[in-house]
Amino acid sequence: MIISNYVHAASVLGGNLELISRSSTTNGKFRLLLHVYYDKSGGAPTSSDDNLKVGIFQKSNNTLKASLTLKASSLTGKEVSFNNQDCANSQQLGILQVDYEGDFVVSSADYADAGGYYVVVEKCCRANVTNISSPTSTGALFYLEFPALKQSGNEFYNSSPEFHAITGAYICKGQAFSYDFGANDRDNDQLSYALVTPYKGSSTSTNSNPTPTGSGSYATVSWAGGSSATAQIPGSPALSVNASGILSVTASTVGTYLFCVEVTEKRNGVTIGKTRRDFVLKVIDCSATVSATPVISDASGSPISTGTVCKNGYIDLSTPANSNYTYQWQKDGLNIAGATDSKVKAEGAGTYTVLVSAKNGCGLPKASSNVTLTERPGLDLYLSHVYRDACTKFLLNVKENPPGSTFQETDFLYTWYIDGVKQTKTFNGIQYDITNFAVDEFPLPTQAQKIEYTVTLRNAATGANNCTYILKKTIDYPTQPNATLTTSSGLTDYCDSDDFVISALNSSDFDYVWSKNNAIMPNEKSNSIKVRDLGTNTFQLKVSTVSGCTKTSDITVTGTASTPVTFKLDPICLPTTATIDLTKFVNPYNSGGVFKDSRGTTLTSTTINPTTYGAGSYDITYTFGANAGCQSKATANLKIGAAPVFTLSPDVAIQAGESTTLTSSLATSTNLADYTLLWSPATGLSEVNTPVTVATPSQSTNYALKVTDNATQCADEKIVKVFVSGKIVNTFTPNEDGINDFWDLSDITTSFPNASVKLFNRWGNEVFTTNDYASNPFKGLIDDKEVKSSTYYYVIEIRKDWPTLTGYLTVIK
Repeated sequence: MIISNYVHAASVLGGNLELISRSSTTNGKFRLLLHVYYDKSGGAPTSSDDNLKVGIFQKSNNTLKASLTLKASSLTGKEVSFNNQDCANSQQLGILQVDYEGDFVVSSADYADAGGYYVVVEKCCRANVTNISSPTSTGALFYLEFPALKQSGNEFYNSSPEFHAITGAYICKGQAFSYDFGANDRDNDQLSYALVTPYKGSSTSTNSNPTPTGSGSYATVSWAGGSSATAQIPGSPALSVNASGILSVTASTVGTYLFCVEVTEKRNGVTIGKTRRDFVLKVIDCSATVSATPVISDASGSPISTGTVCKNGYIDLSTPANSNYTYQWQKDGLNIAGATDSKVKAEGAGTYTVLVSAKNGCGLPKASSNVTLTERPGLDLYLSHVYRDACTKFLLNVKENPPGSTFQETDFLYTWYIDGVKQTKTFNGIQYDITNFAVDEFPLPTQAQKIEYTVTLRNAATGANNCTYILKKTIDYPTQPNATLTTSSGLTDYCDSDDFVISALNSSDFDYVWSKNNAIMPNEKSNSIKVRDLGTNTFQLKVSTVSGCTKTSDITVTGTASTPVTFKLDPICLPTTATIDLTKFVNPYNSGGVFKDSRGTTLTSTTINPTTYGAGSYDITYTFGANAGCQSKATANLKIGAAPVFTLSPDVAIQAGESTTLTSSLATSTNLADYTLLWSPATGLSEVNTPVTVATPSQSTNYALKVTDNATQCADEKIVKVFVSGKIVNTFTPNEDGINDFWDLSDITTSFPNASVKLFNRWGNEVFTTNDYASNPFKGLIDDKEVKSSTYYYVIEIRKDWPTLTGYLTVIK
């Protein structure tokens, strides 16, 4: 609604988000709406203005919870009307409202953070306004906060506030101006209003709808031209908003002004959500006037200042019609939507006013004096609605609350309206079946939309105290259920080995109930089922919507048995030269069968070489009877692994009664948990499942360590030999007393008479050697000379295939 010399396609005037809960029994089903107001003079939206990206974030850490796309119901948009359209046209004021929407379903358990969540959409660029810097390269960021969906373990249902509809308006410089910027709340939460600085976000002319990112402090617009957060439209007083969301200003400067109102939503005094709406109003010089103050009259044509109206009733009010004027009726200071004629049906108690504006030229309207209507007793009537015949028919019915005998259908005459348009059909009763219009004037919509239905009731008998009633109901048309069934193969015959699936359209709007041969299948609640039943069976699907609309379809299918096949392969470990004959592992096998591996390769041979596959896990599927009507399939998993690589400490020789430590290279492994270790035999070992153990064998023993890879079960085994000899005496006293006069090695030489024995002195010189110790023992003589007390190092080689025994011998004199 901006007049400027700058023309930018689809310039943004403002907008706001709404988050509407779509179910009172299943938390987490939402419809997200975005209302964007475009400057009509800046060019119509194009395909680049569609499919807007949305981000949903967690407030406590600004992390992304979900992404979705909002699609415009129509890029053509809906033009917003002005009270004085001639003035609007002369000022090139035009507003296109484009509504975007998208449905999504989340788990309330995933949205339980006490800090709540927020929704962000970015769109560039704004229209050319007076009060911010670089407006035509500045983006708009639409923002909404909502609470945790699960609180203290309980489901928390909530819909965001919904701003009242935008009406076309302009501000006359120097004249008091007010504008309804209030909101309604479906949950009857408490709402409060505040002027805030609009967000600009990060969108640009070259990236007009960027992927949103989370932030605790989004960038805001830069004020200019004397405006500020507290004076977004300068004046005396400047722009302000009251507790009901009514904006007021007496503007001091001509121009176009961006502003933003934030609505805070509270439940039981606790803030649970916020939403913002940006918009633009223009301040102009006004000169057109209305010559006389309008007067309001009742149905008899008599001026009226006070009166009564029945509960749920109305009275007709009017002001003199003048083709040079435009009209806007108000109730309690707020515009009545669509009440732009010289006549109005005043519905319910309240204060009524009519605003009259000059058609030609710009000026503020002249207000009539107030008419105050108070309520008097009347019937408590309402419109109920039900869907019938799987939502192909729609029934509206006038009812009394509570039901009783006071309301008599034949006492009244009825006139019906659809979205304010009087219907020309003659209705003799109180029922209005929309299927009549589906055939004639008003086809039943096939996609979701809201339509307001109105019925007026006039008493058939005349009387001064007779009540006239007006009943309204807005119907949010449901998405029509779709129960059309298809099969995964496109056929109704299948083999029991097939992945045969029956399915219908998948939609978060639908609930699904499956039956087999008229017996409900309680565990099947998705849009599809997998079928392997033999014989002929009929499956039924009942699709329901949240509004209670249902549709049912059935399909009859026939399943034929296939030949049962088993197929299992043993693990293989590399390296190997063996090949695998797959036919040996299939039962039964026929020559018409086909093998295919998980690489998608149909095997040309029934024998495979594991080496060509390499280590890994491979599924191989065998299809029995490739040329038969029903093919059985069996899949075997082939695991190919490699044996663990490790080493053991060298063979060792010990004396009887001694211990030795046996170790493996796995002692330093960081992946020891990946293996199973087992030493054997367990006799003489301190541990059997560790990489290091202590051996104390009573006789020579070959100890084996088997290491198994837990993932592949491939194993390797290595052996360390522990040789046990007789005991070696380490002292003797060669003093010719007949006791211990020589080094006694009989424990060894008795069994190994050819053992090699050598002695070395402290300087490493060999001083004694023999291969026949029994005949030539060491008696403490070196070169036929007696040695003094001293210590010698010995090396005894019992056998060529044994490790040597070493130690120290002490000669005591």
